[in-house]
Amino acid sequence: MLDSMTATDTHACHELVGDCRGRGADLDGWRVRLLQGLRELVHAQVIIFAELVNLGSGADGPMRSLATHRIGWPDDGSERRWREYTASVPVERTPEFAYFNRFSGASLTLSRDEIWGRESWYRSKTFNEIHRACGIDDYVMSVRATAIPGRSLSIWVHREVGAPGLTDRDRAMIGLVHDSVCREVGGFLAPADAPRLADLTDRRREVLAHLLRGDSEKQIAFALELGRATVHEHVLALYRHFGVSSRGELLAGFIGRARPDLSPVGN
Repeated sequence: MLDSMTATDTHACHELVGDCRGRGADLDGWRVRLLQGLRELVHAQVIIFAELVNLGSGADGPMRSLATHRIGWPDDGSERRWREYTASVPVERTPEFAYFNRFSGASLTLSRDEIWGRESWYRSKTFNEIHRACGIDDYVMSVRATAIPGRSLSIWVHREVGAPGLTDRDRAMIGLVHDSVCREVGGFLAPADAPRLADLTDRRREVLAHLLRGDSEKQIAFALELGRATVHEHVLALYRHFGVSSRGELLAGFIGRARPDLSPVGN
């Protein structure tokens, strides 16, 4: 299927992965960039991304999803209906579950028609009562195992109602990006259970930025016009947030990852 892609397509996929790598210490930052970029590459409407635990045969416990990100809903009502649907329908009752349950390899990519059959899809309540109401139709489901034991990444790429279906080229681009990202989760890219930078206050983001530059607490206090005791409290709060007990442990968590953008959230 890769032969359906051009050299320009391949370059665009690798460029997107590089953009994600540049945001790799920021879980939300790299994931949102991934979904935005993939949405543009394959002209999708909605993309849903999750890190899955205990997927497939031989799992140690029930499958669960970590840190799901969704983008592209045409309006708040569509997203709300989708969330209500996913909260009310157990995954075990979906046609996709049979494929999830058998998953034992490194990758799985299926189209809507492979899962449902085209005629069955358009007769189904799932399409007529849920997907159509949410503005989405054709989709590709892509699952890849990561280097972290028991962890996989799933990407669901949806086209809007009335749009042409996803092509072999689209599917190949989704697969290439997905393969590249999965190899780097836990390395260049923060995994789903990493402490989230989005949960930090603007002031603590500033303090963290100075710590990552190697500044002392005295230097930080001078730069931010704060008392040294106040800076020390912020540093201790950062240690608690990242689950460490020293500056060395804190900095070690960012080794191998690009320095995150720690500008105030409102900027």
